Amino acid sequence: MSSLGAAFLAFNSIVAVYRSRDDIPTVCFIVAANATLSLLFRSIRAHESAPEGSNEKERHKIWIWCLAALLNVGFCWKVTAMLPMEMSSILWALVAMTTIGTFYLYFLLPHRRP
Repeated sequence: MSSLGAAFLAFNSIVAVYRSRDDIPTVCFIVAANATLSLLFRSIRAHESAPEGSNEKERHKIWIWCLAALLNVGFCWKVTAMLPMEMSSILWALVAMTTIGTFYLYFLLPHRRP
């Protein structure tokens, strides 16, 4: 992530924490989402710089998938609290399909090299 993007994210997070300072669960969610996103970007950078075919590259793939799934579930949990049950069910189904689909594409589907 560029320094400008990181600064923008940090500024927005600080403003969000300030505006939610009386709501401890929301502040915890903002901090956790920020930490997860930072770890995700760090893992992506480490994955890209790891040697091709190494165990380190595979380990970073696992971390990337876990962190992306955690972000999906966390944001879904936060959004579905405001939605009616029918819409919440649809959103949870989409998150489940996305998580399972990315797992299949990332780990189970054979990779073809050009």
